[in-house]
Amino acid sequence: MREHLKQKCEIFVINKNIMSKNFPWDYSAFHALSASIYMEKNREIDPNDIKWCKKVIKQNTGTFSNFKNTSFLALASMLSVYDEPEEEFKKVKEIYQLLKKEFYGSAYLPLCAMIISELSEQEDYGRVIQKAAAIYKNMKKEHPFITSSEDASFAVMFALSSLSVERVGIEMEQCFRLLKGNFFSSNAVQSLSHVLTLGEESAQVKCERTMKIFNCLKEKKYKFGTGIELSTLGLLTLTGADVEEIVQNVIEVYEFLKVSKGFGSFSVGKSYKLMYAAMLVANDYKNLNSHVMSTAAVTSVTSLVIAEQIAIMAAVSSCAAASSASS
Repeated sequence: MREHLKQKCEIFVINKNIMSKNFPWDYSAFHALSASIYMEKNREIDPNDIKWCKKVIKQNTGTFSNFKNTSFLALASMLSVYDEPEEEFKKVKEIYQLLKKEFYGSAYLPLCAMIISELSEQEDYGRVIQKAAAIYKNMKKEHPFITSSEDASFAVMFALSSLSVERVGIEMEQCFRLLKGNFFSSNAVQSLSHVLTLGEESAQVKCERTMKIFNCLKEKKYKFGTGIELSTLGLLTLTGADVEEIVQNVIEVYEFLKVSKGFGSFSVGKSYKLMYAAMLVANDYKNLNSHVMSTAAVTSVTSLVIAEQIAIMAAVSSCAAASSASS
């Protein structure tokens, strides 16, 4: 394993265990998400910073606010990396109010507000939100039964890119049609198509590389999850790196996590360990050589935000599944 990648894995594990120790009552999938946010900054988590940001959110939102919904811990973690989280949250709330005029409230809408706050200027808020709403409307028109609130944050990512509303729709649909016969879940394929849309290569090339990565991992007995985890493959595809090299790196990171504290079989399932391994590898390629990312749209910041979005979707989905099973 590359030394730089190993260091990322080590700080990811350390941070995940800090979260598990200090936030035992929060859903465990969010511990890994928080760990990845700090791993990107090459920082060890100070749990007091996250606790403080939870207070900031609580004190500045209503009782039933979506900011305190399932993704509360994730949002507090994202906020805690700022030098002045109180000021940042004021901006996020302003954007959230604008978003509510175009989108239904959900656990994902606060994430949309944070994405816009991080990646755009105040004078662009209205334009970005209007573009996102138009993109989401097209998604809903093409796939009314599988497009839901989780897709709003992808619509925001597209709105922040240089892609036109029309180009986004065409690219998404091409990727979806090329991939849908390979997997059972149309929803998972749609999320994967969203990620691939941000790459500048042809849909055919991106989808073929994605399937090569998936099949190569499967042949080596590391079958990638075909649920919400599937979209993480898109991050690996967008690196533009050699498929065999990508697969070997994912396997090495998986094996590292497998024997690390807090990542045993009873703590984190195989499909999630592979998902985290893919995120770590994609992140390392981005940092190792910034021009390796074969896309003009996916910058170093947006690639992290996409990874955060996928992790939040996975965490919210599994949390909802756990709640249903226990009721």
